[in-house]
Order: sequence, then C-alpha cells, then structure tokens
Amino acid sequence: MDRARTLFEGVLVGLAGAIAVAVWFFVYDLAEGTPFRTPALLGAALFDGLRDPAALMITLDLVLKYTAVHGITFLAFGVASAGLFALADEDRHVLFAMFMLFCCFEVAALAAMAVLASWLLDTLRPWAIIGANFVAALVMLGILFRDHHVSVRELLTSGE
Repeated sequence: MDRARTLFEGVLVGLAGAIAVAVWFFVYDLAEGTPFRTPALLGAALFDGLRDPAALMITLDLVLKYTAVHGITFLAFGVASAGLFALADEDRHVLFAMFMLFCCFEVAALAAMAVLASWLLDTLRPWAIIGANFVAALVMLGILFRDHHVSVRELLTSGE
C-alpha cells in the first residue's frame, strides 16, 4: 500500500471514529435533555479550566473548539492505525500492536480525564465514554479489516 492511500485511509478511519463518538454523545446528550452538553463540558474543562459542571454555559464556540481537538485526535489515531494495518499486510504480527494501540487509546482517554479533570468522571459516566470509544473502535476496525482482508482470528492469534 502506498503512502497516499495509507494517508487517505487513515483520514477516512479517523473521521469515521470521530463521527461515531460525536453521534454517540449527541444521542446521549439528547437523552439527558441537554444537546451538545458533552462537547461543551469537555471544551470548558480543557480551554477554560471549568471545575463546576453546574457553571457550564453551552456555547457554539466551546462546542466547535472541542470538536476540532476531538477531530484532530481521531485523525492522528486513524493515520497511525492505517499505517499499522499497512505494515500488517507484510507481517501479521503487527496486528498485536494494533490491538494494543486500541486498548491503550481507551485507557488513555479515561486516564486523561482522571488526571486533568477527575470531576468529569462524576459528570460523564465512564460507561458512556467506554461505550463511545467501543463503537468508534468497531467502526474504525470494520473499515480497516474490510480494506486489508485481515480476519479477527488473525488479530487474536498474532501475538503467538
């Protein structure tokens, strides 16, 4: 696979993952009765140092700034994932690194929230964060598995 195709695939995979998480939390926020609360909350914590969720003011500016950070993060992760899958086409043992990358990304998301703003874990339920990232992982891996003709069995046995 050439670099341009890997980059294109990485952007596609990253955008798909970012959209999956955004849709998850849009539905989550709608069910809670406050659309766009999650991106505004995360944006306020990241950019304004918000510590009290009751003081949150949902603004378009906060939602857009956080959405940009969210999108860039997923784009970088998508490009890294596509690069690893391109390597896995040559050596199936790289699939184990892919599995570890996805696991570490999930842990890193929760750890970042715990370290930077632990109060967010009281406001945003950990199951919602894990669920969103799980859906994103399924979407992203679905695209990657489809384009690389790698089986889930190969992923699970590649570390042996």
